[in-house]
This record gives sequence, structure tokens and C-alpha cells, in this order.
Amino acid sequence: MDKGGKTGTVYRIGEIARITGVKAGTIRFYEKCGFVGPVGRSANNYRVYDERHIFQVCVCKLVFGGFVNRRLRGESMKVLDAAARWDMAAYGEAVENYRRAVEEDIDRTEKAIAICMERMGQKAAEERRYTKKEAAAAVGVTPEAIRNWERNGLLGVFEPYQKRYYGQALINRMYVIRLLLDTGYSMMAIRSFMQEYINGRAGEARFLLLDPKESEELRYRSDRYLEALRELRDKTLQLRALAADSPNI
Repeated sequence: MDKGGKTGTVYRIGEIARITGVKAGTIRFYEKCGFVGPVGRSANNYRVYDERHIFQVCVCKLVFGGFVNRRLRGESMKVLDAAARWDMAAYGEAVENYRRAVEEDIDRTEKAIAICMERMGQKAAEERRYTKKEAAAAVGVTPEAIRNWERNGLLGVFEPYQKRYYGQALINRMYVIRLLLDTGYSMMAIRSFMQEYINGRAGEARFLLLDPKESEELRYRSDRYLEALRELRDKTLQLRALAADSPNI
């Protein structure tokens, strides 16, 4: 039997499905995407798997149960890539970066919920000025995302061709914008909401997005998003444990 140059126990796809709890068709999908493999063939041309493939399928199962947002998806893809290449040093580093990114998003989301529900329009006691790069790092987005928010009128009016700095009040607004986008509000709804705040009509802004019905909906969406992040944090800990528990294959 051809074991792809590997030694040890080999498994058929049905056995892998039973061990991992992942359907055979899904395992084939992971193979097709390059997240599992390469897979050997038996003398009668059946796929045969080994312990490494079990590990890779378990990694896929945890990663594809997550995502939540684009940034975390990018970090999770690095975990998949390292596992597929069987580079365990890179895998450990990628998992730790992924876990850290999830923790940062939990912290930012908790801040955004507090700002959105309680003190959206308040100015910070100590006014610090951030560059675009610093603001992006603080909020957990890219500088291009902030440029897009500016183009959509979400951050007020700036003088053209002038280096832009952002105070804490604008950083707070960015936290809220990110939360609203991540929880499914449209850019149009957010633009209308922010425009009222920019024009000093906080009451109208709350009516547009945070009237009693919408406020309850926003809190529900925000709580669900935060819950999803916390569940994702648990998955990153499981990914870390996988490497510790796996035999030296």
C-alpha cells in the first residue's frame, strides 16, 4: 500500500470522518482547497490518510467554524497554511497571532458597545492626536478603511491635501463605525446616523438608529457579535491544544 512515504497507521476517509466528526464530502473539499494533504493512495486507488491528516482536518474544523470578520479570517488562513505545510513552528506562531487578534477584537468591541450605548458624542478629557496609521492600529482596521469612511462622510470634513490627525472623539466614532459594520448595518444607515451627530443633532441620530426598537436590535446584534468573538477565542485555545496533544508525527 502506498502511504505517501509516511509510516504508521493509515485510515480510509470514512474512518477520518468518524474520528473528526467531519463529513467525507467536507474532507474532500478541504483537500481540494489544499488545506489537507497530500493524500496517499492504496493499491486499489482508495485515498489513505494518516495522523497528520487527522490533525489538519481538526484544524480546518475549528478554523471554518470561526472567521467573524475579514481581519480574523486573514489570521486564521495563516493557521491553515502552516498546518497544511506541516510547519509546526509556523503553526504555533500563527495560532498565537490569531488568538491575540481575537483578544484585541474583544477589547475593541467592548469599548465600542460602551461608546455606542452611553457616550457616543462625548469628548475625551485628555485629547490625544492620532495619525491615520495610529488610528487604524487602535481601532483594528486598515488605513484604507479609514479613508473609505472619510470618503463616505462618516468622519466629518477635513481640509483637502492636509495631513490628518484624529482626536479621541473621532477614535470613539471609529470604534462605533466598525461595530455597526461588523454587526450588519448598511453604510447608508451608518452615514445617516453619523451625519446627524456631525451636525450636532444627537437626538435625531439616536432616532435614526437608536430609537427604542433599533437600540434593542443593536444591543442584540452587538451582544451576539461579542459572544461569537468569545467563542472564537475558545477555538484558538483548542487550536493551540491540538499541537500540544498531537503525537510527534
